[in-house]
This record gives sequence, C-alpha cells and structure tokens, in this order.
Amino acid sequence: MKKLLLVTFILFASLPALAQATIKGVVKEQNGTVVSFASVYVIHADTIITYSETDDSGRYELSIPEKFTNGIFTVNSLGFTTYTKQISITDFLQEINVTLTPRQEQLDEVVINVRKKAITMKGDKTLLNVEAAGIGNGNNGLETISLVPGMRLDKDENLMYRGSTDLQIMINGKKSLLIGDALREYIRSLKGSDIESIEIIAQPSARYEAAGTAGIINIILKKTRNTRLSGSVTTAAYYGEYFKSQQGGRLFYNDSLWTVTANGSYYNGESVNHRHVKQTIASEDGERIIDQYNTWLPVTKSGGFNAAVEHRLGQNQVISTQWQYYKDSSTETTKGYTNEYLNGTPQNRVNLSQRFKRPENRVTGNLFYNFTSDSLTTKLDLQANFAQYSTERNGFQRNDYADGEYMNLDGENKTAYTITNIQVDFNQKLPHNINLETGAKYAYVKMDYYNRYEATNTALLFIPDSLLVNDFKYDEKLASVYAQASAEFGSWNLQAGLRAEYYRFTAASPLNVQLNKGEYTNLFPSFSFGYRNENHQYQFSYSRRIGRPDYLSLNPYYQYMDAYTLQTGNPVLSPQYYDSFQLNYIYKSMLNLSLYGYLFKDGFTQVIDYQRDKNYNIAYIANAANGSRFGFSASVPYQPFKWWSIQLSLDAYQSSEKSEIKNFTYNGNGFGYDINLYQGVELKGDWKLTVNGFYNGRSTTPNGFSKAIYDISLSGKKSLFYKKLVLSAGCSNILKKSLYNQTTQVNNVSTDWTNRWETRRFFVQATYYFGSDKKKEIKNTSLDEETNRM
Repeated sequence: MKKLLLVTFILFASLPALAQATIKGVVKEQNGTVVSFASVYVIHADTIITYSETDDSGRYELSIPEKFTNGIFTVNSLGFTTYTKQISITDFLQEINVTLTPRQEQLDEVVINVRKKAITMKGDKTLLNVEAAGIGNGNNGLETISLVPGMRLDKDENLMYRGSTDLQIMINGKKSLLIGDALREYIRSLKGSDIESIEIIAQPSARYEAAGTAGIINIILKKTRNTRLSGSVTTAAYYGEYFKSQQGGRLFYNDSLWTVTANGSYYNGESVNHRHVKQTIASEDGERIIDQYNTWLPVTKSGGFNAAVEHRLGQNQVISTQWQYYKDSSTETTKGYTNEYLNGTPQNRVNLSQRFKRPENRVTGNLFYNFTSDSLTTKLDLQANFAQYSTERNGFQRNDYADGEYMNLDGENKTAYTITNIQVDFNQKLPHNINLETGAKYAYVKMDYYNRYEATNTALLFIPDSLLVNDFKYDEKLASVYAQASAEFGSWNLQAGLRAEYYRFTAASPLNVQLNKGEYTNLFPSFSFGYRNENHQYQFSYSRRIGRPDYLSLNPYYQYMDAYTLQTGNPVLSPQYYDSFQLNYIYKSMLNLSLYGYLFKDGFTQVIDYQRDKNYNIAYIANAANGSRFGFSASVPYQPFKWWSIQLSLDAYQSSEKSEIKNFTYNGNGFGYDINLYQGVELKGDWKLTVNGFYNGRSTTPNGFSKAIYDISLSGKKSLFYKKLVLSAGCSNILKKSLYNQTTQVNNVSTDWTNRWETRRFFVQATYYFGSDKKKEIKNTSLDEETNRM
C-alpha cells in the first residue's frame, strides 16, 4: 500500500512538468447554447495535424505538435457554417472561443470530411464512436452495445462484459435509474443511430465507487438544440415454452429551458426453469447419492413509470428531478422430487410442492443541481438520491416422504429497504492542460427483515422450533472522498487519483439475541497512462477495488430450501478486496486487444457444508478464497462488402483459487474461453438480417469444471414509413444448447448442478417512432452501489 501511495504522489507531482502547448475554448451557438460533439482540428498543407471534439459542455482542447509552425484552425458541426481561422506559432493563441452561425444555404457549402477514429483511449476510458465504427445504422440500442469490444448478450439478452453481468450502466455520464428488465428494454427501444458514442470504463478511477470489478458502460446519446416533441411506442411478444408480452412507450419534450421525459412499460408472462442437482458423497458407509429434480414456474406481471424534468437557469445552472415507481406481482410454483441412494440401493424419496406469492414495490427519486462557469473551466454537481423498496414472499412448501409422513411449512417473509445518499463533485481546469477533480459522498442504508415459519411436523425440520421466527435489522453508513488529476502532453495522457472510504454497519437479530458490528477504513488508489501514435494506441491502468457483502448475507437466519438443504447467513462475513490491472492495445482504431486481471483476497465463496450425522447440507457465503484471475480478450471487426459486417470476439482466462474453510478446502487452477461471432447483412428495401453465435468451451475451475455450451440466434428487421416503423422477428438460442452446468469436487463431496431455462425463444416486435428521435437525458438517480447488494 505504501508503494502504491508513493506512485500516486509521484504521478500527481509530475503532471505540471509533462504538459505541453494546447489550444482550448468553448463552442457555442449565437443564442449562447453550447454545441456538443463539434469537430475541432488544425489543417496544414491539406493534412489534419491535430483533432478533437467538443464535450457535453461545448468545451474542447487541442494538443499542438512540437514542430507546429502555422495552419488553419477549423470547427465543423452539422447544421452550422464551418468556422476557420489562420493561426501560427509567432502569434499563438492558447484560447479560442467560437460562435457558430446556422447554415442558411447548403448547396454551395464546402464541407471538409474528417474521418473520426472508431476507438480511442483516454484516461480510464475506451471510447467507441458508433458512427465511425459503423454499428449504429439498422441496429437497436441493445444490438449496438453488444458489438462493443468485450461485450455480448447472455441467453436472456442481459449485457455481459468479459463474462460478467455485474455492470454499471450510465447514460450521458449519469447512473441509470432503471434496472433489470426495464433498463434492458429501454436500451433496446433506442435506435443505434441515437447513440453518439459508448465509453467502456473497465478500470474505474477514483471518482467512481470502489465496489465491483466488471466496470462501467456509459452510453452517450445524440442531442438536439431545437424545440422537439418526440417519442416511441413498442409492443413485443415472445414464446419459448410459455407466452409472454411486453408493451412500452417513451415521450420527450425539449426546448431552450425545459426538458421533460416520461416512459412506462408493462410485462405479462410465464417462464420456466428446470433444475437438476446430483450430489455424490463418499462416506464410511459407502457412496451416498442425493438426486434432485425441480421445475420452477414463475408467472409475472410487472409495470413501471418514470418521469423527469430539467430546467435551465440561465446559461450556467441546471436543476432537475426524476422519479420512478415500479410494481411487480409474481406467483411461483415449484414441483419436484429428491431420490436418495446408498451404494445404489434406494433409501428415501421426498416429493416437493411449493407455491409462493412475491409482490414487490419500488420508489426512487433524486434532485440534481449543476453549475458551469462561463469559461467552462469550473463545474460543480450536487445531488441527493432516495429509494424505498419492499418485497414479500408468502406461501407454503410441502414435503411428502416415502413412509407416508409429510411436512407442510407455511412461510411469511417481509423485507424493506430505505436508501439515501448525497453527493458533490467538483471539476476545475488548471493551466498547462491539467484537470483536477474532487468530491465526496455520504450514504445511509436501513433494512428491516422478518421471516416466520409454521410447520405441521417439526420433527422433520433441521432446525429447532426456536429458530422458526427470525428478524434482522441492518444499518449502514458510508462516507467517501476522492481527488483525481489528469493531463495530456503530446501523444501521452496520464491520470492518477485516490479515494478514501469509511464504512460502518450494525446488524442485529433481537429475537435471536445476536448483534454484529463492523467498521472499515480503506484507501483506493488508481492510475492510468496512455500513448497514441498514428495507428497504434496503448493504455495501462490499475485500481484497487472492494466487494461488500449483501445485506442479508450477514443475517444469522435459517431459510429452509428443501428436504436436504438449509441456507443460513454468516454474521462474520467481511469485505473482499481486489487489485485490478489492464493493458489495452488498439490498432488502426478498430482491432482491440486486452490483457486484464486481478488478484483477490478473502473472496466470497458459496460453501456447501454436508452434515454427515444428519444427512443434509448447510449453504452459506464465506470469505473462503484467495487467488487470481487473468484473461486475454480480442475483438476483430471485418467488412467484406459494404452490406456485410462481421465481428469476431474472443475471451480466454486463467484462474487460481485456494480455500481453507473447514469441510470446504480446495486449491487449484482453472481455464476457460468464449468465442462470439456477429454477422449483419443489409439488403435492399431497408431489410437487415443478423446472425449471432457463441461457443463457451469446456472450462475448468479451481474446484470443478463446466461443460461446453453453444448456440445461435437469427433475426430479421424491416423499416417502413421513412424508418418511423421498425418491425423485427427472430429466434434466439435455436439449438437449445444454452444452459448452466457446473460440477464441483470439494473434499469427499461431488455436486453436479444444471439449470435450463427456456432456451429457444421466438419473438416479434414492432416499434413506432414519432417526432424527432434525438433526445436529451436527465440526471438519473445514483444508487447503484447500494442497491446492488440487496
């Protein structure tokens, strides 16, 4: 840690010495509105010698080559007359503010085409320009993002990055208020051409939360400056083993002072999961087998509504608020049985029947304030976020045994969360092209949990009667501050930061007379440096990360799962820590190669502890594992013809892990790989066909292995009425080979676990866009780090 702090200090101290000559400024319209994503460059002898774009605030910075003598400073943006100015080293201007004039006559306009780079790296970000990469037209938002290097969709069309779905999704730099299915369907409802660029932040710097290792995806949408009323309506139907449907709509209004957005969705459908768990135990009596089959059938109706309003107070200040209500009503039915054998001879059979209702309600909201100075060198963001969640699980479970006995277990479960946080972020541009960021956050979480069982035959339970009722109260306070600096100097860029967090919690179970307290103070350094030269870009980054336990994981409760499994909490569970690294290389702004990995300590592991004397399992989470995971990823786009696009992605990883938990010890290595192939074909008449295929090879883990799985999906799309109406249909996972299958071997217990959802699924969808389809998004509620642990 001392070495890391020393490196961070040296990087901060060296920033002023590394900076070089730059031109910076602001690009605005005649009415004072800033112009985002304008092209800013310098031409000498018909060659572009330096290039940049204006950001969200209309600000730009150009790094001037050391051998620069003179050239033409140029600003170009769609809908405006190109601005030019002669500049030279003898009369060098460090700041040029530009006011663009709307283009009145287009016939005689001389336009200089600038080919933007498809992929660039800067600081902790990898930026993909959607238009330059050619992945926006004809695709919806979800299809476009799935073509980002390292990204893919899983069998349920959830976004995955390097094999993990634990992603933070941001829109225009603000964390999304929507989560789960609602967020996925919102992204799907966008056109790919709505998206200006996508930022991949695989190694989040100090300004972001220190939790998690999967990274952040920031979706930058195109913006409009004119008064607009626009939106879309969508309806879709799906069929796998059961029917499901989804409807949704979005509405947007924008003018010079106000932005109003609203969207809603409704889902109604049935699903199914087929689970098979076979456990083989080598005991003194011989080989004991516990073989379980379950079919889980959830019927779900859910709906949500989201509304947001933003108001501009003059040219320097913006205030906004956004609120969402979500309601889910599910009924879950489970049918199954368990067969027990000893040395091949049947010992017992238990038939399982479950039925539970799971209502859920969620209300979230925020208030946001932004101040930006006239020079755009100073920026201040203030926000307050609030959320209330409540969920229940009420119903019964019945076990029927081979000897005629049965047990009926009625259950009542209630969980409620209240989450609030306040956050301030300050950004200051300093001389010599240095940018300083600092901020602070305070978060509070309160959770109340209550669980009650009533059993008809308590003699068949694993737990005493005194534990049939459980309550749990959890309070958490987290305070953090950070500071970060960055600079560009010619072909190099450098960023370094440090985040400090203080975390305190109290977890109590009054009925069981148990109290657990804990507090942690941690430092999270991060740094990155990059180099670009002609067709080559390099970037190295490091960050220290943390994984905090889910709130309920600390509860010493007992949850009855089935006749052979009992789940419990772990009150001594502590955070896990990672040291995460990444080395990126980009060739010709298209080919992307990455070496990445992390070392971890006290990693969370799902422990299955077989109790020999009572013949059942206790499952819980423990800080069992220390080890590492390193990987290599590659993304190769190829376009044989203008109408045919191909993208091949590869991800391979090696892991090492060791556990010394009693009755769950192991020490081993693992290896796995994924291959994904996308093909898009654009045909005449606004038709587009896409084919997606994947192959996840047989992978080994430190305590087991997973079998190879593969599948292919096909879809077609037709645009009508000047692309206002988009009709699509297709089939996902056609071969029905997409499932979860994991085998583990720990000590004398081998467990083979298979989960098979509805794999092959047909769908049809229609989306109608009205008005303008370019939108401005409003600041979203920032509660991701807290809600991820619910």
